[in-house]
Amino acid sequence: MGLPRLPEPFHRVYSPPDAPKAKARRSGVVGAILAVVAAVALAAVGVFAFARDGARPKAGSTMVDRPPRSGVSTTARPAPPSQAPVFATIPNACDVLQPATVRRWVPTDRPTVDKMGAETASVCKYSLSQGQRYRAVQVDARAFLPKYMHEQATSMTIWSYEAQWKQAVKDLTPDTRSLRRIGGLGDAAFERYWIDRDVHVAVGEATVRYRNVVLRMQYTEEQPAAKDRAASEQRCLANAIAAARAGLPAFH
Repeated sequence: MGLPRLPEPFHRVYSPPDAPKAKARRSGVVGAILAVVAAVALAAVGVFAFARDGARPKAGSTMVDRPPRSGVSTTARPAPPSQAPVFATIPNACDVLQPATVRRWVPTDRPTVDKMGAETASVCKYSLSQGQRYRAVQVDARAFLPKYMHEQATSMTIWSYEAQWKQAVKDLTPDTRSLRRIGGLGDAAFERYWIDRDVHVAVGEATVRYRNVVLRMQYTEEQPAAKDRAASEQRCLANAIAAARAGLPAFH
């Protein structure tokens, strides 16, 4: 997946021209690029995630208001519509679910924990393997922080979420039993259930957009017999959604 190129601010030159602040501009762009690199790198690691992120966003233009001419009165612009506040920081993925909550789906006091992450994106996977029995819960949390994205934090979050939806649609296979948008969870959400025959597991997934955060929860269990697939689908999706609902309060 390619790295989205963030649009550089367009500075309109007036007379007399002001010298551009090169260092400030470069540092802002570098910070934004580093934030996106961290999120993209986390999404690309196949050892933790079952799904891939989507395509490159289209670069948008930055609109600059023309200053009023000298001596010409102007009316005040109406205030822009208020937006929900964004999060300045997010918790690490391993801090999103409480231990007692994890034990609901991974019934052990000492699960295997695989984790990695950075300031803007992290993944934490709890798993238990006992013979043919397998249980896992994976937390994937990423955010577009305002200190890197400024006023684009929310719009970039929407783009990332929609890119994941489009990629899920693109990745549909005969073993994908469910893929649909759902309501009542965050600002937007979709669920997915599929069978991974390579590793013989069934996966229920809930992907949630909430302010400037995209939270993806996966619940995994051993692959069911054909006659038990409907029950597995219902159980995996219910557990993934319950995990997402339990994890959202960690973002405040």
